[in-house]
Amino acid sequence: MITKNSHMNPVYGKEEVESVNEYINSGGWIMEHTKTRELESMICNFTGAKYAHMVTSATTGLLCASMVAKIQPGEKFAVSAYTQAATCNGAILMGGIPVIVDVDPVSFCIDFDRIPNDCRVIFVSAINGRYPENVEARIKALREQGKIVIEDSAQALGSKTINDVHCGTIGDMGVFSFGAPKIITTGQGGCIVTNDEDISKEIHAIKNFGRTVSVGEVYNVMGSNFKFTDLQASFGIPQMKKLPFIILHKKQLFRWYKKYLKNVAEFVQTNLDYVTPTYPEILISKRDELAIELRQEGIGCRAVYDSLCNQPFHKKWKTQTPVADELGRRGLHLPAQFDLRENDVKKICDIVKNHAA
Repeated sequence: MITKNSHMNPVYGKEEVESVNEYINSGGWIMEHTKTRELESMICNFTGAKYAHMVTSATTGLLCASMVAKIQPGEKFAVSAYTQAATCNGAILMGGIPVIVDVDPVSFCIDFDRIPNDCRVIFVSAINGRYPENVEARIKALREQGKIVIEDSAQALGSKTINDVHCGTIGDMGVFSFGAPKIITTGQGGCIVTNDEDISKEIHAIKNFGRTVSVGEVYNVMGSNFKFTDLQASFGIPQMKKLPFIILHKKQLFRWYKKYLKNVAEFVQTNLDYVTPTYPEILISKRDELAIELRQEGIGCRAVYDSLCNQPFHKKWKTQTPVADELGRRGLHLPAQFDLRENDVKKICDIVKNHAA
């Protein structure tokens, strides 16, 4: 069913409602406690990460990761040109200076060959779950040079590398989003994963006001309140149980779009053996006109991210990003809500075909 003017509705039903009601009626702590630990354990089991920490959002998760990396005022850090502004804004808040790096023309991930040597911290974004095939070797090489690699995996829960390693678990830290438009949701929320015990301890302290002990008011590091709630976790636990089925449907949606838009629109290269695309992306001429046509029919869609260099706030750090610029001019996210069926996708594709004719 096409939901009017929405390109990505959250998926939930009676299981989530019953779980939340049961938790409320149990007189639970509401704040972060045992339900949050249960959800974190599920994320570890699913991704293979050793440690998981739920936070208020992926945005605060990226800020927390920047705090763990100890980005200093005036320090340069590298970030992909094709990403959401939140990827780098936490590091900017800490006084860091973004070096905006263009993307490679296949995966539209950061071009590893263009990362400057003087950047100690690197933000790598797996937009729509995509990485280049050699991403593990590239991230490993950076870490062996003493770099800190933070993966913005907000859109990548359920996506893997060609070696079956989950996005978000390759670098020093990975951050997933559980916002409403993502593959699963807790309304708002995020999760930081890591395989490093010391980093895990620091994340735990930073998200908990800077406390490094569980009892008493002892603050050994700079921290804030990035804590999750058990109320949200009670919603997220049944969401995690549905994740395998959502992944299958997301991939089927992508196949349907490719079937009906063959020779009509260019698709960003996506290997469905490993990647779970949150949103089907197409590259098409007169993108903005097509978006207007779709919305006039009550079909939600969204332009892809423009290069960070073209964002009003980030222009002061402008570099040359021709690949990301072209993607920002032509890229469009098509509807991807879970209740879409093949006849819905065909209707959407008919409008795209008429536009392209």
